[in-house]
Amino acid sequence: MITESCALPADLSRDIDAFERDVAAFTSGALSPVDFKPKHVPWGIYEQRRDGAFMVRTRISGGRLPASQARAIALLGRDHGGILHLTTRENLQFHDVAIAQIPDLMRALQAVGVACKFGGGNTPRNVVACPHAGVCPHEVFDVSPFTHAVTDHLLKLPASPLLPRKFKAAFSGCSADCALAMVTDIGLIAKDRDGKAGFSIYGGGGMGGAPRIADRLADWIPAGDAVRAFEALRRIFDRLGDRTNRARARLRFVAAKLGAEEFAALFKSELDAVIRDGIPACPAGVAVNTAPPNQSPPDSRLDASGLTVFDQRQPGRVSVLLQPPLGLLGWQTLLGLADLVERFSAESALHLTPRQEVLIRSVREADLPEVSAAVNALNANLNADSAASRIVACTGAATCRLGIVDSRILAGALAGALDQAGIPAEILKAFDIRINGCPNCCGWHPVGDIGLSGALQKHDGQTVPSYRIHLGARRGEGKTRFGTMMKVLPVDAVPGFVVSVIQDYALNRTKGQSFADYCDSDVFRTSSPATGIG
Repeated sequence: MITESCALPADLSRDIDAFERDVAAFTSGALSPVDFKPKHVPWGIYEQRRDGAFMVRTRISGGRLPASQARAIALLGRDHGGILHLTTRENLQFHDVAIAQIPDLMRALQAVGVACKFGGGNTPRNVVACPHAGVCPHEVFDVSPFTHAVTDHLLKLPASPLLPRKFKAAFSGCSADCALAMVTDIGLIAKDRDGKAGFSIYGGGGMGGAPRIADRLADWIPAGDAVRAFEALRRIFDRLGDRTNRARARLRFVAAKLGAEEFAALFKSELDAVIRDGIPACPAGVAVNTAPPNQSPPDSRLDASGLTVFDQRQPGRVSVLLQPPLGLLGWQTLLGLADLVERFSAESALHLTPRQEVLIRSVREADLPEVSAAVNALNANLNADSAASRIVACTGAATCRLGIVDSRILAGALAGALDQAGIPAEILKAFDIRINGCPNCCGWHPVGDIGLSGALQKHDGQTVPSYRIHLGARRGEGKTRFGTMMKVLPVDAVPGFVVSVIQDYALNRTKGQSFADYCDSDVFRTSSPATGIG
């Protein structure tokens, strides 16, 4: 299991000082809002809907948050907004922060080893890893060291903030692809070749307004070449990305223009160039799992204490899954979780997941009753077995200036409708419902079993806030597909429609049939309310 965190760049203090001068120029009126925007966005600092309020995004490499950092962030959250937001890229965000307070917030984060650098803008974003990396019985090997090695590389690279657009990386420990490497600019999936650790490399994937599944660029490279692979694709993007049309500036448009074969050949050539240029290999001393991976996500179970747990590779140890509603954590709750992992986790760390959850790993199974009592004492609804735990939502129009509709309001209404409908827990467990307040993909709606993306449509001559309904996505190496857009419905009609789709699945599926398989069936085409036939 990995225990290290990333080292911060040596020039971080200097950069924060420079940003503080930019803030002073902005608040004095010497720097216009238009000129200030490219100064603050690369730090992951974005204006919210309320004038004067800003969101501040931290970098949490691979989602691993040691207790000491969690405690410090919680106390900072007390003084900056009160609520921390878990993101789908395993980050934590502050909301409702005054711009003048942000330089001191940055310094306080830096003091505990956390940076905001390259949290937004045209930069390499937080590197995502499977939250079970290092403990999953199904993984090929632990990808965590490589996640941190790539983060160290990009944070120290002077060219990192100069890309045509954002650039994202993800590491998955097996073909189940829990980190969604298949829909990322660069995705690395762990592979075993004759007992040696390596990665298959995928590139040119992404979501947003024009989602694309990544091309396979290499069947296998040595694990030590992970940073080199990242650098090769970063250079290709830097050189070929469209700097004139922001709507087509992502790497996926380069990949689509080149075609899969030429893109793979270019990657191989650039990787050779990176090696010749002396970019060092990263440490690759990881043990390949001797148990054959079954290429599926780890299985959860409900413990007698009421906790959702996963068995680990380590005998006698389990991971506990906590599900803050819509990824929102009060500062007191985060503080309590920091204390909890110091008492009960051998890792003394929280792990943030791409579903806006918190994983507490390496807990002794014998301690589960005490852990359950400690979780319940937080009074934060973290262990609710309800429909809300199946929903991932972006902040939407509540805070985001790009939001068309308030995705959190829909999430609450949808959870209430599903609970009221009395849908059995084993049916709800089969669904991953994802909501976005606009066509962008902060909530990753294209890969949800049910994906909902905010839109505006005309109804009786008036513009009505609505959602596009996407159904039947698949996830996993070699089988990823995006959900099919079925309908556009007014906001008020969405909860009832989703309930009817899930009830139809519960009634008409065959035993063990996934929702994606059901969406491919003749029964779905003839009976589901989604098709407009039944």
